[in-house]
Amino acid sequence: MNTKVLASLLLLPIIVLAGSMLRLSYMSNFEKVEVAVQGYDPKDFFSGYYMYLRPDWEKTDCTQFADNVCPKDDFNTTYTFYIKREQSEKLTQKVNAGVVKLQFSYSPGFEPIITDLFVDGKSFMEYVNTQK
Repeated sequence: MNTKVLASLLLLPIIVLAGSMLRLSYMSNFEKVEVAVQGYDPKDFFSGYYMYLRPDWEKTDCTQFADNVCPKDDFNTTYTFYIKREQSEKLTQKVNAGVVKLQFSYSPGFEPIITDLFVDGKSFMEYVNTQK
């Protein structure tokens, strides 16, 4: 095979990956917004230790968005968050109590990116470390 063609084929995944990383880096600098969430059971036997979350727009502070209106159509209807087995019961209780929020990097016209999960006002990792 021609070495130029081979080199091009090897560079293509690198260029795509670099472009994807630059896009994520750019998008992670958007405004941070917090959306209240509620849990639900997808009735999926193979779901493992994933917490399924839906935005709860009734409990979300919409003043953090332009025109004080929650942009419901810009967000997905469900999100999946991986948790360890030993954390699942306590986190499920917190979700049911309504004290869990997802933080997104958000700008109108772009898909929101999850940047953190907050439990009782603490970052998920901070919350987990205080539970030990």
